[in-house]
Amino acid sequence: MQAFVRNKDILADLYLPKKDKNNKIGIVWLPGLPNQPKEALLGNRISEAGFTMLHPRYPGSWQSYGNFGPTSSLEGALLALELLSKRKTIDLASQNEVEWDVNHLILVGHSYGGGIAMCAQGVSQLSDATIVFSPLLEAHLQNEDPLYPEDDLTTLYPYLKRCHENTFRNLDVNEWENFLKGKHPCNPNRYIDVLVKNPILLIHGEEDTVIRPYHTENFYNKLKRNGSDCIDLMMINGAGHDKTLPVDTFDLWSEWIKKRFSII
Repeated sequence: MQAFVRNKDILADLYLPKKDKNNKIGIVWLPGLPNQPKEALLGNRISEAGFTMLHPRYPGSWQSYGNFGPTSSLEGALLALELLSKRKTIDLASQNEVEWDVNHLILVGHSYGGGIAMCAQGVSQLSDATIVFSPLLEAHLQNEDPLYPEDDLTTLYPYLKRCHENTFRNLDVNEWENFLKGKHPCNPNRYIDVLVKNPILLIHGEEDTVIRPYHTENFYNKLKRNGSDCIDLMMINGAGHDKTLPVDTFDLWSEWIKKRFSII
């Protein structure tokens, strides 16, 4: 079952499993940039496997309200967790009430959304684990190593402003500059002391040249050095910065969830 739902500034697609398949795990899916407003392939795959999935539009993007930026993206992730934790809402299309049953909530994000997911894990009490794919964890260190060139993130603001002005609205150039310099609340490195206490799965393609995998390896090692005993790293041979990575590796990370939460 699929519903279109809202919590304050965010609108979202809600994918619900059949009751006899429900494993009582809720997933908040946070995409990269730019993104599409629907993730039907991923949402259907996840719900068919027994998970409940909520795919929010970041505030200020697509049908959601407000302004778009890293700060509001983090707020949107928290609003999505809040909505899933309520276990019922109204389907905006039919105006009927929809209900679901979840015991655990997990943040899942790709690229930009991976960094947002990690920050949300650092400030929320609602999420029980985080899974990220090719995450943007060290924006301030992007292109630091000349031997491993990667995407120039300084082009992101003008690109969104020029090419997606009506999709990602009211961007603040100063906020984006601070974000890329690591001087912003959306810097996962600020939350190390909290993240070491939470189950985390990092997944990165070995052939990724958009965000090099060594950033994810650095973050993994930092968490291990600070005492984390519930973090795992999967490097995917032959994979790049593919939007299909979450679907292609579904069996791997869904199995990780089942083992972590003892789902038979």
